[in-house]
Amino acid sequence: NIRRMRRLARDAQVRDSEGLFVVEGPRLVQEAIEAGLKIDQVILPEDELDDALLMVLSQEKIHFNLVPRKIFDGLTTLRNPQAAIAAVRKHDLGLTSVIEKKETMLILLGVADPGNCGNLIRTSEAFGVSTILFYGGVDPYNPKVVRSSAGSFFRVSFSILPESFSYTLLFEELNSYGYRTIATASSGGLPPEDVLIDKQVALILGNEPRGLPEEIEDSCDKTITIPIEKSVESLNVATAGAIALYAIRRSIGV
Repeated sequence: NIRRMRRLARDAQVRDSEGLFVVEGPRLVQEAIEAGLKIDQVILPEDELDDALLMVLSQEKIHFNLVPRKIFDGLTTLRNPQAAIAAVRKHDLGLTSVIEKKETMLILLGVADPGNCGNLIRTSEAFGVSTILFYGGVDPYNPKVVRSSAGSFFRVSFSILPESFSYTLLFEELNSYGYRTIATASSGGLPPEDVLIDKQVALILGNEPRGLPEEIEDSCDKTITIPIEKSVESLNVATAGAIALYAIRRSIGV
């Protein structure tokens, strides 16, 4: 089981086959427990025990293993390991379960950088967006995504689609539930503050270097472009997403 933890932290195929992912650090392990996720295994280093986490583990009657520091450091993906690592049951939902919530949705199409992906999850929760669709790109259960989300990953509702999933089928699903779709583009769109929308909208962000495919932009109801100085080629996708999500929040009057 200890060797399995190391594989879970490093191999998406192992995470898929086991139905588990890794959470690193006492605070994040505690947040996963408080979010109601199912904890499969907790491993702590013998020489560094976090009192707050120990109290939660005791209250929830969650068993944990103590291991020597050298073994613990070999499990984690962190250069400076934190004093807890847990295997947690995956909690993604089916596509229909997410869409039928009929709430503001963020769709990440081919977003490849785990840090950007995690930041966008955190930003989504901060601006009241509780449903996310991961469409290709980085594995959302990648440990860096989980860490970068700062706990938001445990609380949002999300679904995972392979990049091979049909664009046409996705838009049929969104349209059938009354969603208005908004694409983000580096040029040619409306400023975010000029787009009048209601709560049931899906904002689509694309891959960092390439942006959205033309087919996606053409299928969306509206396209927005964030005005920037000509000396700057483009915004980081996490930054652009934050600006767009804030504009949507203001537009729907939250």
